[in-house]
Amino acid sequence: MKGRFAYPVFIKPSNAGSSKGVSKADNREELEAGLTEAACHDRKILVEEMIVGREVECAVFGGGSEEVKASGVGEILAAADFYDFDAKYYNAESKTVTDPELPGDAAEKIRRAAAAIFKAVDGYGLSRVDFFVKEDGEVVFNEINTMPGFTAISMYPMLWEARGIGKEQLVDMLLEHGLKRFA
Repeated sequence: MKGRFAYPVFIKPSNAGSSKGVSKADNREELEAGLTEAACHDRKILVEEMIVGREVECAVFGGGSEEVKASGVGEILAAADFYDFDAKYYNAESKTVTDPELPGDAAEKIRRAAAAIFKAVDGYGLSRVDFFVKEDGEVVFNEINTMPGFTAISMYPMLWEARGIGKEQLVDMLLEHGLKRFA
């Protein structure tokens, strides 16, 4: 692996959630430690270049014969170096904002891209699609989370609530959608 990475990089278990096992590496020693940590959570590991930009998310719903709907955009304001497990669940200074001010038409690009990515992976039901918005307004796809959080602090239900769809209604929609799939 020597010489293949331009630091810093992020190391992620491919299938873990809530940023468990994710670490940032600024050198080979930290990369090796990150790989060891990620391997505790999954046999597949991703190593990604660091993208400098604002971390934003979009919730999607639908699939199958139903139109894919995209929520508005939410932004992660991490109080730590990056939005890891501790920053998500234990750092009260980390914040999430719905409908942040973004440059140009970035919010609409994110919504369209989130729906297109969900369709491309043949998504069904719900997912959250994460992006970065660079300083120049460029939107960069980060990842799709096919089982997003649904807690009181989770972005997925917050994004729909900002669009007037409460958690109870959202659960009803998901149940109805799932029942239609197997009817």
